[in-house]
Amino acid sequence: MKTHYEILGLLNSADDVVIKAAYKALAQKYHPDKHRTNEDMATQLMSELNAAHAVLGNKAKRKEYDAWLQSAAKAKAKPKSAAAATAVHTPPADYQELIDQLKHNLLDEIVVVELYEKFFACKVKIIHGWVNSYAIQSGKKSVHLDFIKLKTRIIEHLEQL
Repeated sequence: MKTHYEILGLLNSADDVVIKAAYKALAQKYHPDKHRTNEDMATQLMSELNAAHAVLGNKAKRKEYDAWLQSAAKAKAKPKSAAAATAVHTPPADYQELIDQLKHNLLDEIVVVELYEKFFACKVKIIHGWVNSYAIQSGKKSVHLDFIKLKTRIIEHLEQL
């Protein structure tokens, strides 16, 4: 999954002015009104751009996000045992924390896919593309979801628990 910096095409050392300018330029370029033939793709991109700008455009949220990126990078660098590498991430007892992480895009794509597989007891196939989509086998038919719908289903499920 791309980081908010990658979505905006920036280095994580970018100034606030550069973040704002990059967001405005990309929002103008990919606005759904300019892409009538592929509005779904443009809407998805705008959603990602808006989420990235909402975090990086706010000093407090950006500081928290940067700290999370650093801790994720450190955790990724640590050697894992074979069992730990294949284990599915289990959500904390307090589901509200997990819901907040999902809503604020603080979990990477693989973790979200693993959570979906765990909560819904199914396999999710990642369909790689400029914007990834996900195929879920439901009985004899396959359902295709985008990342936002995948997260939304998990959040709705957790809120019902």
